[in-house]
Amino acid sequence: MNKFEKLGLSEELLKSINELGFEKPTPIQENIIPVILEGYDVIGQAQTGTGKTLAFGSVLLSCIEKSQQGVQALILSPTRELALQIDEELRRIGKYTRLSIVSVYGGIEKQIRALKKGADIVVGTPGRVLDLMRRKALRLDHVNWLVLDEADEMLNMGFKEDIEEILSMMPEDKKHQTILFSATWPQDILKITEQFQKDPVRVEIKSAQRTIDTVEQVYYEAPRGKKTNALRVLLNHYDPELCMIFCNTKKMVDELNDELNNHGIKSISLHGDMKQEFRSRVMEQFRSGNFPILIATDVAARGIDVDDIDLVINYDIPQDNEYYIHRVGRTGRAGRKGVAITLISGNKQRKALRDIIHYTKTNIVRHALPTSAQMMEANRNAFLAKVKEACDEGVTEESMEIANELMADGIALENIISALISMT
Repeated sequence: MNKFEKLGLSEELLKSINELGFEKPTPIQENIIPVILEGYDVIGQAQTGTGKTLAFGSVLLSCIEKSQQGVQALILSPTRELALQIDEELRRIGKYTRLSIVSVYGGIEKQIRALKKGADIVVGTPGRVLDLMRRKALRLDHVNWLVLDEADEMLNMGFKEDIEEILSMMPEDKKHQTILFSATWPQDILKITEQFQKDPVRVEIKSAQRTIDTVEQVYYEAPRGKKTNALRVLLNHYDPELCMIFCNTKKMVDELNDELNNHGIKSISLHGDMKQEFRSRVMEQFRSGNFPILIATDVAARGIDVDDIDLVINYDIPQDNEYYIHRVGRTGRAGRKGVAITLISGNKQRKALRDIIHYTKTNIVRHALPTSAQMMEANRNAFLAKVKEACDEGVTEESMEIANELMADGIALENIISALISMT
């Protein structure tokens, strides 16, 4: 089972997932989607950044019928920011379903009006959801799915009583699924599962791997919309012999490859839409150094066996923390030193990086993007090194003849050197 098509999702969901360029389910998606589709209560143990939202969201959006009246799915999250992220993800993957999604945060009156218009899925924090329930603006009569995302974090934030009250108000005469995600298992979580879930299936995603010591791991922050500019600066600054850049989707791989090529940077792309014959040609071009920069998705990069990659760049934060480990492992092989760079923009990606740091137990150090002056100095030093290297290799008879001709015309030697430097 290695494709979304085999998981039992609706055609509408598969269409949007394909358009977004997701090629293969993450481990939590692959393991939990079939279980939820079969109707079981579920306990999912996975860290943030493992693709949980798409895991439960794809099932809800596949199964909910627009014709029914009332809210059919309620998703509880610990923070307003996470609720907004869930809302955005559901809208992205559910754009062909025509379902109504309402996030309850901000002005209470605005939320009440939105709920009156009709909502199929409601996302919110326990406190706000309970407030709306008490005002009779939100009813749970038709709820078939209740999702508790980052349940341990909700308990840490003092939502225990709110959660228990919401769970106790679910209609007893109506079968529903309770889907709970938690990174850790404190006693209070276990009590909730015992009291409010019926024979839950436990899906646990763990990693025995961690990143390797020979890789220097750093991150750079770029303003929103300026990631590609920052990438070009870093490629110039590091000047790698062989570099792999990772994106989450096929679409982003192609767009980034076009962008770099348009700026005179030799890169080549690799993703799942390519036929094997073409993929083999791409890899040969990369290994030979004809195209020293390879832009790829995680799935396409599997099976690539190149030992002398000196730089890995996460242009996109990986969907799954495991993917970060696999990406970083592309460099620093065979005892060589390597560098792994992650580019981030905004608070959401900053939080995702913190989750990766926690998950990998690795110190990923922040670096400042090089200034124009630093880049010019680096370029100058690199040029001097190349000139010295060329001088060490000796000069040809032809080049000496040209030099002598120029000096015979009365041009001073320093002027010849200066002109050649300007020309290069």
